[in-house]
Amino acid sequence: MIALRSVSKMFAGRSLFTNLNLALETGKTTVITGRSGCGKSTLLRLFNQLERHDSGEVVVGDLVIPAGLPLAEWQRRATELRRRTGMVFQGYHLFPHLTVLANVTLAPHRVCGTPIAKAEAHARQLLDMVGMAAAANRYPARLSGGEAQRVAIARALAMQPLVLLLDEPTSALDANSTKDVIDVIRNLRQRGVTQAVVTHNPTLARSLADHLIELEIQQHLKATSGSPLAN
Repeated sequence: MIALRSVSKMFAGRSLFTNLNLALETGKTTVITGRSGCGKSTLLRLFNQLERHDSGEVVVGDLVIPAGLPLAEWQRRATELRRRTGMVFQGYHLFPHLTVLANVTLAPHRVCGTPIAKAEAHARQLLDMVGMAAAANRYPARLSGGEAQRVAIARALAMQPLVLLLDEPTSALDANSTKDVIDVIRNLRQRGVTQAVVTHNPTLARSLADHLIELEIQQHLKATSGSPLAN
């Protein structure tokens, strides 16, 4: 179970979400679209607890984070939750001083204690899956935007998350790079990876989605494509 239950969130002095219920179906790709300012990225950040919610609870697997926890307990649970969720940011955020392979290997080795040889072997498998195996020893400065985004996806998958969260993964890319990243997302969809993808592009949204959710600035959440997952 990956869900927001009765979640409310105030942002910049206004109510962004009120009593929002949203579940991500396991093994499916849920795409969230809508106009700028409607809360698409904030919704992903709530799932990853980069934003705290004001009421309700966030559920990832057997971990529940209710609103109003004391800071220390919230930090403990949020850290555990982020081990179960993979976040891919619009700006890639690769470590510039590390090679591609080291970027993908770092978290499993440092955070989870995976032996370096095992972590590197898994990283190479993931890089191959996203079409970046040949770039293992390159540094981020030598990557195109599309290449960097594919490495960022591999890095997020290296932690074997329950859900992959992608925030506008193609918005800064040219047409060829966009196609490469879309192909990776479609491949992950075919492999049954649970994904939540934010995009402002409705055509892209429809082409990727098992379930399509449109956010409106009026704080009304409506589901299309027959999705039963939001209300």
